[in-house]
Amino acid sequence: MKRKLFLFCIVATVLAAAFCLLPELAGNTFSTDSEGLILATGPAFAALKWPVGRNNMGGFKGYLIFVPADAPSAMPEVPAWDEAADNEELVTASGTFTFPAEGTIKSPLYLYSTDATVGYNAEAQGEADGISYRQTLTAFFPGNMKEAHAFAALVKNTPGYYIFEDSDGQQMMIGQKGMPASTSVAFAGGQARADRRGHTFNITADSNYSAIFLETPLDVEAVKNGTWASAGAGG
Repeated sequence: MKRKLFLFCIVATVLAAAFCLLPELAGNTFSTDSEGLILATGPAFAALKWPVGRNNMGGFKGYLIFVPADAPSAMPEVPAWDEAADNEELVTASGTFTFPAEGTIKSPLYLYSTDATVGYNAEAQGEADGISYRQTLTAFFPGNMKEAHAFAALVKNTPGYYIFEDSDGQQMMIGQKGMPASTSVAFAGGQARADRRGHTFNITADSNYSAIFLETPLDVEAVKNGTWASAGAGG
């Protein structure tokens, strides 16, 4: 009888220790709540609730920020699906743009856009079990400037990344590492005196996500006035 009781105590102790160590052994796959229950972590379905009275103004601020794909040595990236801690992290790019000191481009490029011309949409694409998104960003740069025509010539076959900002102040990114955005630029010179001249930018990218947000916003004013610098560029 004593021997059976002794064996029972040993088995119970081993099982209790295994239960306590399971969350640690599982790494990011599990966590425990306040009552010690094992809960799955990472991306998961959750209720979508809309706070009554919340602002919901459309549109985006009048600028784009462009980074050629081959310019930075590091850039913001979204985590792999199985590495995201939660739903927000899944669609949030962490990190910053870093440019090598020896590179010809040492900072992101500011692009003015006429008010109320920056737009963004994401449409589902693909077949069953292979759905993804086609992201589209548009903007308008006014005038008939030589600099704008030169930029259009340079960017037409240059993949890259664009940063833009919604009316709530959230900076978003189109184009990801390994899947940069492509740019098509059209010019309209107008016919009537009242017509507006300028370049229309149409930027597209493929992604698993309908939107990607920046965890660390870029300092737009510093990019605009040329004082922005990355660690790699000595700033």
